[in-house]
Parts: sequence; structure tokens; C-alpha cells
Amino acid sequence: MLALSLWLLSGGAMALGLGQIRVLSGPGQPLLAEIPIISNEPGELESAQVRLASPETFVRVGLQPPQGLVRDLRFEIASDAQGRAVVRVTSTRPVDTPAVAFLVEVDWGRGRLVREYSALVAAPETAVAIEAPSIAAPQAAPSNTIAREPAPAVTAPAAAPPAPAADSVPPRPAATAPAPAPTAAADGSLRVQRGQTLSQLAAGMDRGGHDLNQAMVALLRANPQAFIGGNIHRLRAGAGLRMPTAEDYAGLDAATAAALVREQTAQWRPATAAVPQPAGAGEAAAAPRSAPAAAPAPVAGARLEIAPAAAAEGAQATRSGLGAGGEGDMLANEQLRQAREDLAARDSELQELRSRVEELEKLHQQQMRLIELKDSELAAAQQRLAQLEQQQSAGGTPLWLWGGLGLLVGAAVVGWLGRRPRPLPIPVQRGTGFAAASRAAAVPGAAPADPVVAVGAPEEPHPAAGPEEAPAEPEAAPDAPAPAAEAPAWHTAQAPDAGAPLNPLPAGRERLELAIAYLDLGDVETARTLLNEVVAGADPAAREEAAQLLREIG
Repeated sequence: MLALSLWLLSGGAMALGLGQIRVLSGPGQPLLAEIPIISNEPGELESAQVRLASPETFVRVGLQPPQGLVRDLRFEIASDAQGRAVVRVTSTRPVDTPAVAFLVEVDWGRGRLVREYSALVAAPETAVAIEAPSIAAPQAAPSNTIAREPAPAVTAPAAAPPAPAADSVPPRPAATAPAPAPTAAADGSLRVQRGQTLSQLAAGMDRGGHDLNQAMVALLRANPQAFIGGNIHRLRAGAGLRMPTAEDYAGLDAATAAALVREQTAQWRPATAAVPQPAGAGEAAAAPRSAPAAAPAPVAGARLEIAPAAAAEGAQATRSGLGAGGEGDMLANEQLRQAREDLAARDSELQELRSRVEELEKLHQQQMRLIELKDSELAAAQQRLAQLEQQQSAGGTPLWLWGGLGLLVGAAVVGWLGRRPRPLPIPVQRGTGFAAASRAAAVPGAAPADPVVAVGAPEEPHPAAGPEEAPAEPEAAPDAPAPAAEAPAWHTAQAPDAGAPLNPLPAGRERLELAIAYLDLGDVETARTLLNEVVAGADPAAREEAAQLLREIG
């Protein structure tokens, strides 16, 4: 029931299987071995990956983590000489140990398999057989005799003469079945059939001039995995034997081969010898179980003896191990080991699946949080949009629209002002005040008018007119004849006074003041041109002021 339950639990991992390992390299050479792949479904090997098991799997099974040569093993899926799919195990360094134990892991997408292998590289060395101690048959203890008085003799009736026995026909010995002939595979190897021995296989092969013992030892060296315990008498049924080469016969003479065969025979015989039974047990077992119900014949004296217990008929001890032909407990241990490996592989698969589920759950939670955040942001945006729509519908035109229009109008005004040409400055009219005063004096009762000042022109003090510049007093005009008709007063006021002389400023001073006005307006080039003209003029005071202004403006 335990094996059945373990098989049911590991059903998913048994879709693809691995066979027995075959070591193709010798001692001192890099490891080269092949493990047959058992696959029933096509296409499984396309996605299959083979590798050394992880250190956690080694510890879970009960092995030491890989180190040294085992850590550098390489695995690949290839084909053998017959075209069958195998897992090829290689190493870069030569093997310096008799055996290499490792865990191989195969993952084909729908399952994973972990199995332990032990590659036997060197042929097992023979040890001197230990002489088994001789087991002496137990001796019966002397019986205690109880003497009794003799009973009176009873005359027994004469027995009838026995009937003549029929002529007994000796049984014909059963014909011994001939041993099956060795069968050769396509690649020249021998396939061991049930009931065949190594001597039979060696006798039927081409030995190349070597005797039978040398051929058996050479077969042992070439195929160590086909023998149980490395003994030539314990050959596995169904194993494939590779034909020995010259390297297998090297250093093997007839005497050495004969000695090795004798030693291994001596080791094998004690394991298969029958257990000796106490003396008299066979006779007690051979005695008939049923006896006639007649009274026993009187004896001269009764004796009480202590005899060893005889084995019950049909009771037979169960043999295991080597005595059972490699079956029994060894088979149970192998099944238990395989079940443990399958359970370890299944545990590793479950751990991997749990880790993947945890990662998916974390990713799902993150996605849900992102979705909730986006939903909240979308709801807030929709709420703001609804508020804006309510404000627009309630207040008419929004304030930002009026603000935008104002900014556009302001920008247009600024651009228009920037592109507008600058107005030319109005020249200063120096004689305007004097003419207005003359007209005011000519009109009776008129108030003196304020002098007119040019817009934008700076008010600068003018030098007082010297004696030479003082206007001459008009001479008294002769009495004019009275007009025939009284003319309007405004005609008299507007008439120019021909006798009043004008006092205009010199040309250099006017250009200087005009240049100063242009400087105040910011037109430096025009002011510079006017100042240069003043410097070239004839007025020395204006020239000095113009030169100072040119130095200031650079």
C-alpha cells in the first residue's frame, strides 16, 4: 500500500523516466557515461532540460552538497549508437575515485524528475576471502533413563506374511534443459538472459586466444555495472555486456585470472551455502506424521529423552539479500529510495509552485492598488470638470476669458505703440512771446498774453540782451490822418508792427537747443548730427557746449 500511494503521488513526475547508467570511461580518464531516457510521449524531449540538482535537493535527500568533480559535471541530451535518446554525463577532469555519486534533475515543462546515480568507474578490487568458521552439528545430550520393572510378556499373534512387492521400475531421470545460447545485440554486445552464467557467455564468445578465466575477468572489467557486488557469479539478468577490448586483457595472464576466479568463487559459496541443521532433525522430519491407531508395541523399558525441536513441515524461512538472488530487502530498499527521490522532486516542484503563486498574488495586489488610484484620480477629475461646468452655466462668461481678452488688447496696444513712428520735435519759437506782447500793446485794453513755450523743449535761461542788442526806441510817428471810418479794433491789433524789430536767436544756439531736446526724447543719432553741425558753426559758446555734450554721449 505504501508503494502504491507513493506511485500515485508521483504520477505527474513519472511521465518521463531514466534507465540505468552506463559508464563508458575508465579510471584516470574524464567521466563519460550515458543514462537512457524512457519517454512514451512524442515531443517531450524538445523542451526537456537536464542538469545537476540544486544543493538544497542534495541536502533534502540526505547527501552532501556537490563539490569537486561532481560540481563540474555536464549534462546534455544526445543519442547513443543505436539512435536512442540518452543523457550524456561528462566531466573535464579525470576521475580519481572508484565511484561518482550525484543527483540528476530533468525538467520537461509538465513535470520534473530527480534521481540519484552512482557511476562505478574502477573495477572493484578483490579482497582475500575470509575463511568462514566451521559450524559443528549439535550433539544430543545423554538421555536420562528411568528403569521400570519388566511387564509380563504378551504373546503376539503371528503376522501374515507380507505381500510380494511389485517389481519396482526405477524412475527415469528428468532431462536437463540446455542453457539458452547467448544473444548478441546489433552493436556486438551480449544480452544476458535469465539462467545464463558468465562462464556460458564467455565460452560462446570469441576470446582471441585467451582462456575461459581470462575472458570472464575481462568481461568483469569491461562491464562492472552488470555484476552485483563485483562478483563474476552474480550477473544481472537482462544486462548488456560490452565485448572486452585489448585494454581489458592488458596485464591479465592465465595464472592471475585463475587466482581471481578462485577467490571470487570462495567469496560466493558461503553466501549460497545451506544453513546446517542439528543432527536428528532430518530423521524427525522424515518420520511419518500419521500412524495407525493401534497400541504401541511393548518395550522392555521406557526412556525419557530431551530432543531438539524439529522444524514444522512446510515452514521455511524467508531469505533476503544475496540468498534471494538479489531480491527481497534489496528490492524493497530500492523502491523506498526511488519513492524518496520522487517525493523530494515533488516537494521541490511544490515549493517552486508556491513561490510562483506568491509572486502572482503580489503582482495582483499591486495592479489592484494602481487601478484604485487611477479610479480615484479619474473621479476627482470628473468632479472638477462638473464644478467648472456649473460655474460656467451659473456665472455666464468666466473670469479667465475676460482676463485673456484684456491681455490680448494690452498686447495689441503695446505692439501698436512700438510700431508707431516717433514724432519730429517742434522747433522752439523764440519770437512768439515778443510778437504776442506787441499785439497786446497794439490792442487797447488787452491783457498781456503769456509767452508760448514749445512742448518738450527745456526751459533754459537766455542771456540778457546787451546794450547793443536792446531794441531801438521807435521814433514818434507823425500824426496820421484820421480814418474816414472807424475800423474795428481787432484789425489794428492783428496788423504787424513794421517798426518793431525782431530779436531771433543765433542759428548755432537754436541747433544746440534742438539737439538737447532730441537727447531728452532718446534720439541720440539725430542729436549727435545736430551737435556736429553746431561744432562746425561759428558761435564759440555754442561750439564749446556742443563739444561737451558729444563727449558725454560718447
